[in-house]
Amino acid sequence: MKIKIKSTTAFFWINFICWLTVSTLSVQLKAQEIDMVKKGLGAGVNISLLEQYWNSPNTLYQTNINTQLKQIARQGFATVRLPVNFEMFLQPQSSNLQPQLLEKLNEIYSVCTAKKLNLIISYLYGQLNENNYNNEIDRISWMWKQIQRNFFGKGYNNLFFEIYNEPTISNDKWKETITTLVQYLRYEDANRIYIIGGTNYNNLDQLKELGKIADDKIFYTFHFYEPFIFTHQGANWTNNKSYLTELPFPYQKNKMPKLNNAIKNTSMERDYNKYPYEATEAYLNERVRNIANFCRKNNMPLICTETGVINTAPKQSRKKYFSTITLAMLANNIPCDLWDYDDKFSIKKNKTKLISSVKSWVKKSKQQ
Repeated sequence: MKIKIKSTTAFFWINFICWLTVSTLSVQLKAQEIDMVKKGLGAGVNISLLEQYWNSPNTLYQTNINTQLKQIARQGFATVRLPVNFEMFLQPQSSNLQPQLLEKLNEIYSVCTAKKLNLIISYLYGQLNENNYNNEIDRISWMWKQIQRNFFGKGYNNLFFEIYNEPTISNDKWKETITTLVQYLRYEDANRIYIIGGTNYNNLDQLKELGKIADDKIFYTFHFYEPFIFTHQGANWTNNKSYLTELPFPYQKNKMPKLNNAIKNTSMERDYNKYPYEATEAYLNERVRNIANFCRKNNMPLICTETGVINTAPKQSRKKYFSTITLAMLANNIPCDLWDYDDKFSIKKNKTKLISSVKSWVKKSKQQ
């Protein structure tokens, strides 16, 4: 009897160790698969269409971007990010998406697949705030479920859903919101990779505050437009933050525009005073390296779904900024989507050619 107990105990532990080994190996293989998918994202670019609230839905449905998609593929990009303003495409008095939107998404995905492009669908202009987030969870998840069901069983290695672009609610409410949203969607699809970021407009510091959530098929994202007064100089939608133009990158004292009375005692004056420190290659590299190290340490696969600089910035400074930020992303193994292909932040030199520093980055991304 005594020997039997020992034998049974030994049998239990042997089986437990085998189970633990197999389980651990399974987790590792999953992590390796996720890393391979992430690596395949490579160099990406945002394309403007379905977020254009200034146009009618019918106009957008009829707009064909196949030519741009084919051009993007020929230029060597691996990924297209498609911002979508879901709110524009709802049926009257409901949260049901118009069938034409699903048809348009199917069309775009088909072209991307044919051209070997990954596609990220991102929900822009959401209505989350501090008071409505509990109710919005159900509404947002229902809109996404319609898209998820439309693509169920397709493209688990090349089609990704970015659940909510640039949230602005408090960190604790955002963590509760995004965790619940992922759970609701995961219940219907065990394999889709979702993309989430931190609050404060997908700020990298808030991504650290968010941390890892309980799901093993997540890409974590951040947006990077630092220094903001450089990347958005001359923009007409950012109040006093972009009044100044001709800001140089990197910082050069003798080329700095003078402050004017309109921006004194504003946040832009504070940003202007920090510019000599922040508008440097060293500062940008450190910011990117810091978030990359944090995510690596916490097993959070990291990508960047927006970075760029407006085309009203000085030409040579734009080129230098693109070179600096894309090389920083490459050095830290962060797939990146530039904002944007051919709109106000266009990365194109002319109708067919890319800015030289962007072209160089795309080539290096394919070799990595």
